[in-house]
Amino acid sequence: MLYISLPAMALYYVPKIQFSWQVVLPLSLGLMILLGALVFFGLCQKLLKYNRSVLGALVLSCGFGNISFLGYPLVEAYYGKAGIQTAVLIDQGTFFVLALMGIPLAVFFAGGRSSAKLVLRKLLLFPSFGAFLVGLSLAIFGVDFPESMQSTLKRFADTLTPLALFSVGWQMQFKNLQIKWQYYSLGFFYKLFLAPFVLYVALGNDFTLSEKVVVLQSAMPPMITSSLIASEQGLEPPLTNFLVSVGIPISLLSTWIWYVCL
Repeated sequence: MLYISLPAMALYYVPKIQFSWQVVLPLSLGLMILLGALVFFGLCQKLLKYNRSVLGALVLSCGFGNISFLGYPLVEAYYGKAGIQTAVLIDQGTFFVLALMGIPLAVFFAGGRSSAKLVLRKLLLFPSFGAFLVGLSLAIFGVDFPESMQSTLKRFADTLTPLALFSVGWQMQFKNLQIKWQYYSLGFFYKLFLAPFVLYVALGNDFTLSEKVVVLQSAMPPMITSSLIASEQGLEPPLTNFLVSVGIPISLLSTWIWYVCL
C-alpha cells in the first residue's frame, strides 16, 4: 500500500494543484490543522509527560483530517456538488502538507536520537516522497501526465482507502487495549472540536459556501493515511488505529453538529 497506492496518489493529485490567492484558505487548511496539532499536543505533553512516540502518534493522526474518504460524501450531502470544488482543493492541499511535512515528522518522531543525516536518508527512501517531488515539479511547471496515465494512477490511488481500512481493522484489538484515555480524549477533542472551533470563530458569522466547507472539513476525524504512516513508523499503533476506528463513527454526529452551527 505505501509502495503503490500512496505514490500513485501523489502523482495523481499533486500536479493538479493550482497556486493562486483565491485558493489560499482551502489549500492552507491542512497546514493550519497540522501546526495547531504541533502546538496543542506539544503543550499537553508538558502537562501529561507522555513520551515522544505518543506525541508523534497524536500529531500525525490528528494533525490531518479524513478529507476524502469521509469528507467528500458529507460535503456533498450537506452542500451539494457546489461544495465539492472546495473539498478537492482542501484534499490536494492536505496531501501536499502530508508529503512535505507529515512524512518528515513521522520519520523524526520515530528516529529517537538519530542524526539529521539519518532522518534525511529515511525521508528520501520513503516510498511516496520521491513521487511527491515529481508531482510538485509538474505542478510548478503547470503540466500533468497524459489522460491514460492519469486514469491508471487514479485506479491505484483509489485502492488506498480500502486497504488502509483493512489494515487498521486488522490491527485493532479491543481486548486488553492498553491506551490511556487521556491520549485518545485529547486527540478527539482537538480534531473534532478545537480545530473547527478556532476556524469557526476566526472566520466570523457571515460564512461563504467555501468557508462553510473549510470549517466542516476541519472537523473531520483523524486521517487514515497519516495514521497508517505513523503506525508503520512504530508510533503507538494501538493509539493511532483506535483514533481512526472510533473517530469515524463519532464524527458522523460531531460534523452534523458543526453543520447546524454553520
